[in-house]
Amino acid sequence: MAFIHPQAVIEGDVKIGKNVTICACAVLRGDEGQIVIGDNSSVQDCCVIHEKTSVGSYVSIGHGAVVHRAKIGNNVIIGMNSTVLNDAVIEDNVIVAAGAVVTPGTVIKSGSMVMGVPAKIVRELTDKEREHIVENAMVYVRGKLPQRVDL
Repeated sequence: MAFIHPQAVIEGDVKIGKNVTICACAVLRGDEGQIVIGDNSSVQDCCVIHEKTSVGSYVSIGHGAVVHRAKIGNNVIIGMNSTVLNDAVIEDNVIVAAGAVVTPGTVIKSGSMVMGVPAKIVRELTDKEREHIVENAMVYVRGKLPQRVDL
């Protein structure tokens, strides 16, 4: 089951996992490479994902974020209005702060808090922040949004 808002745009080669939420005005364009969204993840309002991109499980991509030809691991928050550019790799258990810009080819190591323009690792995540990542993802899985559809 997944929830895809009727105002979301999904085109091309896009694979969506179980319990995924795609919110209003999100655009997933798999016309220039496959996009994969892992289980229990959410792509929130007005996000754009384009070209070959993989998104792991328990990932929350915040409102207005752009992810372009990148790899995002498991248990990640991509903050509101942040940008993850070509060939960037976000490893597992990472928070990318709102408004951050992860430049092309950057690798963000597991367990990091990332902020700024350009984005830099500022510290390691706390245990509480790691728990928050999964809790945040589960808000969408638990059906806080309308109907879910079988894919």
